Amino acid sequence: MRKKGKNAAITIKTVTDLQRIANRLKEYNYPAYILWSIGLNTGYRGIDLVKLTVGDIRKAIVTGELIVLEEKTKNTRKIQFERVVILSNKLISILRDYIKDKSDAEYLYWSQKGEGIAPYKEHIEQTSLGKIFKKVISELGIADNSIGVHTARKTYGYFQYLEHKRNIHVVQKLFGHSKASTTMDYIGLDEDMLKESAEKADKYVF
Repeated sequence: MRKKGKNAAITIKTVTDLQRIANRLKEYNYPAYILWSIGLNTGYRGIDLVKLTVGDIRKAIVTGELIVLEEKTKNTRKIQFERVVILSNKLISILRDYIKDKSDAEYLYWSQKGEGIAPYKEHIEQTSLGKIFKKVISELGIADNSIGVHTARKTYGYFQYLEHKRNIHVVQKLFGHSKASTTMDYIGLDEDMLKESAEKADKYVF
């Protein structure tokens, strides 16, 4: 069961699939692999991922913290809040190698079609990044539909849920959601519950 709309992207729910996606992204499009890895480590939205610069990452490597301003809706209006994420040691190592010879003024993934002169062009659009994720995930046979730039963020939330002993309130706080039910739906737990109920119902079918 998939919801339609801007947040319809699927959640990747197995480590094996994540390993395959990472390996294929490395071969196919390394800058996309970098943004995918950051998304999985931070849960940042696609619009925030594509805006990250080399300077942002260089600072984060020094402090160990990556900070972006996110928006959420409160009382029907958008408000900004600062979201701070601690980067994992493995990700810091990957990012340090990636930015080693780059200028702080560069985007992590600049667009070939963007305005400006390489490597200082505009950042890739989030829709274009989502298409790259979709191509790779479809190519691997993991899923064909509902793949997009939000997939990395949702997958981050799902595995945080598992790692925190299935405490949905931890993930709710990480995402800044006002309701736990919103978080459950967002990371695909409602679908898990439906599948589990169907499996349990098998006991009563003769």
